[in-house]
Amino acid sequence: MSFKVIKDEFITNSLNYTIVGVVIFIISVVLINIKVSHSEENRKKETNINKFLIPAIALSCFFIGCYFISLVVDNNGFQYSGIFYMVVIGIILTIANQTVLNKKQLDKYIKGKKFTVVGLFMALGVSAIVFGFLDNFGLKLGVEALDNTFLSFFLSPFSVHKDFVSEPHRQLIKTNLGYMNDWTTSNWRKIMNQCLRFKDQFDKTKFKDLISAIEKSNCKPLIVPENFGQAKTNEWIDNIRDKFDTIDNSKAMLGNTFSDFIGAILGAAIINLFIYMTNYDGVYTGDDDTDNNFFVKNLNSYAPFMEAFFIALGCLIPVFLNIAMVRKGANINNKRAWIVVGVIGIVIVIMMAISAFGVKNMTTQNKRNSLKKTLKDLKDRLDINPVNNMDETVLSEQIDNLVNNL
Repeated sequence: MSFKVIKDEFITNSLNYTIVGVVIFIISVVLINIKVSHSEENRKKETNINKFLIPAIALSCFFIGCYFISLVVDNNGFQYSGIFYMVVIGIILTIANQTVLNKKQLDKYIKGKKFTVVGLFMALGVSAIVFGFLDNFGLKLGVEALDNTFLSFFLSPFSVHKDFVSEPHRQLIKTNLGYMNDWTTSNWRKIMNQCLRFKDQFDKTKFKDLISAIEKSNCKPLIVPENFGQAKTNEWIDNIRDKFDTIDNSKAMLGNTFSDFIGAILGAAIINLFIYMTNYDGVYTGDDDTDNNFFVKNLNSYAPFMEAFFIALGCLIPVFLNIAMVRKGANINNKRAWIVVGVIGIVIVIMMAISAFGVKNMTTQNKRNSLKKTLKDLKDRLDINPVNNMDETVLSEQIDNLVNNL
């Protein structure tokens, strides 16, 4: 690799790292601003615009950061960059959930407000979108960089050959497994193509193409201990190959496990941010038009399907984003993919705006109705029934009287 190529990669990656750093800083600032915008001195001039802008900026910055950190990984940058980025964002959101967005603070932000039906969809769906997005885009962020770590640390102890357990052999096996993993991520198709094309014509004229393909793959041959004979060498190589195949079959599942782990953390961490935006926390609004809406009333019936839809939507975003990032030149798939990603992004932003700006103050009658419905649900939930237990007659009558007098 020439000095110019290395220099260009360094400059490009430095710029991308800078953008990601700015993105992380902005996310931290906007989350801190939640508490500032709801301080006692700002309480009287609260508007719904902050409830839209803060989640919108935070979510947009998160996706922008994902894009630029994936460029770093694609541009031969630090292979664990994407993993560290996801972990840092997860830590920031988790800290926010324990401070400015904890239960006590969240109740202050949404008290006396009622959600919209669109807000319900956003509150329950966005975390699923983030989970689905990271489930697929985690591969683009470099989750496969964990492969060598998993190969040598996590799965290796489960596949051991009794003749190669000494320390020198274990270290060589670890190195060889790394080499084989590099084979799977190199341009092996080109090597195979050259071998198949010239399998009957291996002479000095044609062999240079095969040599060129091998050199460009940057792969290395396996290391064999010097004191091994032919039979022992074959057994050595067969052991490494079998061990690698065992591990490689589980490698994708391990990468997906880590991606799901991070996705679940970020999805859970972002829930409170969208409760803050939509004011949906499962409490009755007291507005019959909302509470009796088909989608609100039958939430438990379709919630699993809604979550599945949003997860699928989140999974599809990286598919088109990957096409948009990889395909270049005259291939118009690049533009089409960006259009799809852009449309999805615009729809999400519009839904967020409707959710935030649709939030209204609860009237006294709304509060009265909400309290009545909540008390009735609690009575059923606690099974306060004088028919089943005569000692609960007084308690049941007190609740009924309270509901009737509201």
